[in-house]
Amino acid sequence: MSSKQNHQALVIPLEQALKQWHYKDTRVSLDEVLPYLSRQLRLDGLIGQVAAAQAVNKMLLTLLEKLAERDADAALLLRRRYIDDETGFSVANSLGISESAFYRQRRDALSALAETALIQERQAQLDHAARLGNRLEPPSYHQLFGLSNLRNHLRDLLCSQSDIRLVCLAGIGGIGKTALADALAREIIAAGCFDDLAWVSARQQQFVPWGEIQETSRPVLTPDDLITGLNQQLSGGVAPPHPPDEALPALKARLAKQSHLIILDNLETVADYQELVPLLRELSQWAWILVTSRISIQEQPDVHVTNVTELSLENTETLIRDEAHRRGIDDLADASTETVRQIYSVIGGNPLAIKLIVGQIQVRSLPVVLADLNEARGRQIETLYEFIYRQAWELLDDIARRVLLTMPLVAAPGTTLEHLAGVTNLGHDDLYDALELLIRLSLVDVGGSINERRYQIHRLTETFLHKQVTKWV
Repeated sequence: MSSKQNHQALVIPLEQALKQWHYKDTRVSLDEVLPYLSRQLRLDGLIGQVAAAQAVNKMLLTLLEKLAERDADAALLLRRRYIDDETGFSVANSLGISESAFYRQRRDALSALAETALIQERQAQLDHAARLGNRLEPPSYHQLFGLSNLRNHLRDLLCSQSDIRLVCLAGIGGIGKTALADALAREIIAAGCFDDLAWVSARQQQFVPWGEIQETSRPVLTPDDLITGLNQQLSGGVAPPHPPDEALPALKARLAKQSHLIILDNLETVADYQELVPLLRELSQWAWILVTSRISIQEQPDVHVTNVTELSLENTETLIRDEAHRRGIDDLADASTETVRQIYSVIGGNPLAIKLIVGQIQVRSLPVVLADLNEARGRQIETLYEFIYRQAWELLDDIARRVLLTMPLVAAPGTTLEHLAGVTNLGHDDLYDALELLIRLSLVDVGGSINERRYQIHRLTETFLHKQVTKWV
């Protein structure tokens, strides 16, 4: 809708609201035409504490005050006609104008009030976006590639505020879960889908561009820490800490007043998962929750799990060329598709690995970089594997490791359970248990159809299994 159409659409509901100024019960709502100003009233605690009629009147008074700063005569005319409840004839007589002139000036005054409301609504929208955007961490990406369909699906799922209230974004390390959640959060904030949003990180370590694992300064996130952090964040940091026995009820009361999206990023360990998921399930009765995790919680019946898989060859090529161009590596940015295929055959479509390899090509030749990756040589390569795979590898039992080590024998588009049983010499029960664990830890992807499931691994996982894992066995 254009600005002119927005302006015209506002005049009638504003006039209706003014006409009902003295009504104490049923009142016209301005939520649809002025959603951000209405949201501000809820944020200020007016709706719920006062009657809806008083809340609408509060908004109208604020708009009349803003109008008076621009056009005092228009604001005075509307006040006398609607707030003071004078007749049109009385207002016209006191202003020394004809009744027909009064109606013309009233029309112009309502138009000016609608224009004022649009200005205030736009400012409220900008304030809302800035307030929620400040809760996000700085983005770690320049642009996302190959995730548009998944991002659109998740945005529509969350913005519809359906009965699916707990969503898990799962995938192997470095695959882009945090980047996707961040881009999704920014879209949701811009669209105004929720009254409020919180972002909490449970990240304990991160892989930095120069190839090191850095521990974060954050303590391990406990349920009590999460509750306290949410109370503080959603209050803008002004609420005093609640006693332990009051913190959760206070959070629930806050969440119940308006719509909230809570994003919990990097729920990485089994301990985190076991301790925090029950609380998240409880909070999902009052809010919508998005979790990013290396551990898929698909066995939970009330959790909608979406897996982030590696980029396709086409999207990997786009990312490689974009990274190379931004780093000034022109010969890689302009390299042949065959060269890109060579890179993809070794590292696949893991964005973290792609960025590390592009950075290494800045100072070393491509054949040397790929050979080191294939042979698991060099501190940066070993650190990359450590960051992505070590934790998951240590959680595997002997049978699960045995199954994983056979996966490089599987060709795209994956293999069936029967084929895996033949290759591993395992019974179906043991194989099912091993696959369930490998899938939960995002080491094996499951595809195919409901009539025939197929299992495969990322290309980078295959490269990792070729050499690096032998150093850990």
